[in-house]
Amino acid sequence: MSVLSRESEATKAYLAIGTAMASISFASIFIKWSESTPFVIAAYRLAFTCAMLFPFLLWTNGFSEIRKFSRKEALLVVLSGVALTFHFELWIVSMTLTLVSTSVILVTSHPIFVAGVSHFLLKEKVRRTAVVGIIIAFSGVTLISLSDYSQGADTLLGDLMAFLGGICAGIYFLSGRVARQSVAVGPYAFSVYGLSALLLFLSAAIAGDKLLITDGREITLFLLLALIPTIFGHTMFNYALKKVPAHIISTSVLGEPVGASILAYLLLPGEIPGPWIIVGGALVVAGLYVVLSKGYRTKNDFDVVE
Repeated sequence: MSVLSRESEATKAYLAIGTAMASISFASIFIKWSESTPFVIAAYRLAFTCAMLFPFLLWTNGFSEIRKFSRKEALLVVLSGVALTFHFELWIVSMTLTLVSTSVILVTSHPIFVAGVSHFLLKEKVRRTAVVGIIIAFSGVTLISLSDYSQGADTLLGDLMAFLGGICAGIYFLSGRVARQSVAVGPYAFSVYGLSALLLFLSAAIAGDKLLITDGREITLFLLLALIPTIFGHTMFNYALKKVPAHIISTSVLGEPVGASILAYLLLPGEIPGPWIIVGGALVVAGLYVVLSKGYRTKNDFDVVE
């Protein structure tokens, strides 16, 4: 691949990342506006996303590639789908227990986890500077949790669920990074979203939720969730996963807390974060910025995978 071609591919990847960062910020707003139960929201979101991707897979013969998945590729898709399911379940439930700003900040703390996995399992060296960044970020997470402790046990539980949802997101990005080296974005995304949608509908059924939703307003919100934060958000991240390492994608999700908090302040009544949450969030963002920019960058981090 020529230098110009590599630069062009890198540019496309980072444009995709920028689009995704802006798009995922809308997810928490649409979820807060919905009156459906958490599992139903996530299930319809992914089911509608699959419906939107269906014509694309027909056009690109993507279903043929799905049938040819190797055992390793299939296992990676299953791991991604299960991780995405738990990510959505934990995160969406957390937003019923705590502020949008708090939930989004904690659910995007997964670069800390991804950095550890990259260092110990993927053999990508993490610099000492990263340790400083991780300590700063975790201090912010701790500050947010302590500030919410005075608000009651439900709020603290919401914080914990959001943080665990972030760990699941880290697994989702790591497995996706490996899978995308051999699987095209369409077949990969359709398979992962489809599996996750089935698991979420199953979870909703077990929880006794109403599965058939016919209300026009709810359907519109599900469609918006599928189109904006999923097609233009998650799928753009999945596209970029072939081009750049998982920790770059994982850390770029830090744009979501900023965007979601601004949108929540503008569009959701009563969603005003307290001063300690703002300080804690700033620490999380600052710590993760240190990890991204100085902590574990290698000479190949910004190379496009051929």
